[in-house]
Amino acid sequence: MDIVLTPAEARVLGSLLEKERTVPATYPLTMKALVSACNQTSSRDPLMDLSTVQVEAAVEGLKAHKLVRKLLPSHGDRSVKYRQVAVDALALDEPQRAVLTVLLLRGPQTPQELRTRTERLHPFADADEVEEVLRDMAGWGDPLVRLLPRRPGQRDARWAHLLAGEPDLAPPEPSSHAAPAPAAAAPTPAAPAADPAVHGPLAALAGTWSGPGRGHYPTIDPFGYTERLEVVPLPGKPRLSWRTSTRAADDGRGLHADAGFLRLTDDGGVELVLATASGLVEVSSGVVEADGVALEIVLSSEAVVGAPTAKSVTATERTYRLVGDTLTYEVAMAAVGQPLTPHLTATLTRS
Repeated sequence: MDIVLTPAEARVLGSLLEKERTVPATYPLTMKALVSACNQTSSRDPLMDLSTVQVEAAVEGLKAHKLVRKLLPSHGDRSVKYRQVAVDALALDEPQRAVLTVLLLRGPQTPQELRTRTERLHPFADADEVEEVLRDMAGWGDPLVRLLPRRPGQRDARWAHLLAGEPDLAPPEPSSHAAPAPAAAAPTPAAPAADPAVHGPLAALAGTWSGPGRGHYPTIDPFGYTERLEVVPLPGKPRLSWRTSTRAADDGRGLHADAGFLRLTDDGGVELVLATASGLVEVSSGVVEADGVALEIVLSSEAVVGAPTAKSVTATERTYRLVGDTLTYEVAMAAVGQPLTPHLTATLTRS
């Protein structure tokens, strides 16, 4: 099969397929609802703790496979929403859809397990009816499922979907006399890798960054903060998802959060589009320079638009410098009647 999903993409697709049937009143899903659906602790195996950035990247991957569609806000609705189109793309009927949904969400299962767990999605008379559906899907010219060899200690053989590639058929590790270790939750799937051929010099920014910063401005008292920055490349596109959050250094209270995208332009320039929790949308453009040792990005705002209750900000300038695993930045701001003035400085390290 040409489609090979990551674990996060499989979880996102399974969640959309499930929620369309179980909670139709709130479907299509907002990003917040989709993250919650992916990370719920019931009807999921393995359990995951996907961040919003990881889910956004998974959605972009599924869009590239033409399995998910983004719905822009309509009149009276302010949220972007997401729906699956995999049923049409894969030509699934209702029984096939139900079986695939549960395989995506819970991994390999026996026909009897699938019969029990698909009850809310499609009623099967018995396990034999489920197995008939599975054998039909396995017999397609491009099979969608596969029967796995029965392993020692398993009473019945299990079936796996093939949307994430060929299942792991390696035999289990030999048992020892030592007591088995408690089962641990599966690790969070790794974020997509940056591709210098696609993301250019911005590929060096991919990762999670954290560290201390200082803030000052003529209208406020100086303050210290800690920051976490997640930069996740979007597969196949010259863009990186950008998300930051900061907390006060003295008491840990939340201070600021923003999210958006860093975009490489056709002429080698760079653009940053951010939406902040304080009600501002900032669009900046600039240049990126790399000499093999250091990377520098200099951005100036093209527009800063605020919600009616947001603080008045009219312009920003940003400078980011990357050397190895150390990222420093300086941010200047023109706000509340003040001219463009230095505002923030920070030093972040890659974790």
